[in-house]
Amino acid sequence: MIGYDLARAGALWGMLAVNFSILLGTSEFDPAWLIHAIDLIKGRAAVTFVVLAGVGLSLFSRTVYLKNDLGGINEKRLALLKRSLFLLIIGLLNFALSPLTDILHFYALYLVLGAWLLTASDLSLWVLSLATIIARPFFIAVFPFVKAWDLNPNAVENFWNLPGIFGHMFFNGCYPVIPWLAFVMIGMWLGRQDVSKRALQKKIFLAGAGAIILAESASRVLMHLSSSGQIEHHLLPWCRLVAWDPMPLFMISAGGSALVVISMCTMVAEKCGRRGWLLPFVGVGQTSLTLYVIHIIFSGVLLCFISVFEMELVLSPVWTTFVFYLAALVFSSYWLKRFQKGPLELIMRRFLVFSRWSKISLPVQGFGEVCK
Repeated sequence: MIGYDLARAGALWGMLAVNFSILLGTSEFDPAWLIHAIDLIKGRAAVTFVVLAGVGLSLFSRTVYLKNDLGGINEKRLALLKRSLFLLIIGLLNFALSPLTDILHFYALYLVLGAWLLTASDLSLWVLSLATIIARPFFIAVFPFVKAWDLNPNAVENFWNLPGIFGHMFFNGCYPVIPWLAFVMIGMWLGRQDVSKRALQKKIFLAGAGAIILAESASRVLMHLSSSGQIEHHLLPWCRLVAWDPMPLFMISAGGSALVVISMCTMVAEKCGRRGWLLPFVGVGQTSLTLYVIHIIFSGVLLCFISVFEMELVLSPVWTTFVFYLAALVFSSYWLKRFQKGPLELIMRRFLVFSRWSKISLPVQGFGEVCK
């Protein structure tokens, strides 16, 4: 669990750097290495978060899954649906503040679909993951309304109608279900494994590194062939590793990055245990929901300040990430000394145990039961 919290803390750092660069912008005086570094981690930190969400689904339902307790599984599904409703509410509020960066409203749908997949076999999870990854280029070829997310406010102007919501959530948003649900299913598989075993940690690390090398190499080769005219120009999107246009090569590379980060964090957690210097980072991972929402508000306040004083900030993604993350380390350390969870995490728990929920039953079949 400490390893997963560390991975979540690392993913938060990456998302801060990317989101601050989007929300605050970059200066013309920023060095090229900074722009390149932001482009390199863009989308990958979010992928790690989504994989960890899948891990959480499996850990949450582990006992009832191993016992094949269908009644217990339905109880877990109901709890996940309640959690998804909470995240949807918070996510839509967050989306209103920052439509270009919010991931929480996508998380809500990930949890709903993940609840349906709780009883899916390991093989089914991998097959469905592959099918989801391959589905995106198929939909792009067949349906003209499926487009890449271009970080343009016009991309969300039609969100508040049914077709717009469907297109945004499943295809055209920043983190669309197709193909990002694949990362949830990979995480669900990972959450069923005993990652405390060093041999498995190494295998996961090598698999992730191999996926990165494979995807990056294939992208470079295809880009070279495209530039030399040896492959058709319309196949160029297949060659790119762009987070906002998640074609198969990006999915393979970003998924590999998530596995590398998670395996390294579990290795560090196993070796270092509960050493004092590690605990603040674990705390950041445990309060990541609260910190994610706060960083959007922080960005808005800072952006207003910049606009009023007509300032142009150099290296803004660097120093804002550093300042916010340092404050997050201090805040989470002090907060968790008094409470077991972060502020929003505590509110979500109260939301889940709200007395009216006890009257709801959920006699629904998931993927595993349907297959049986």
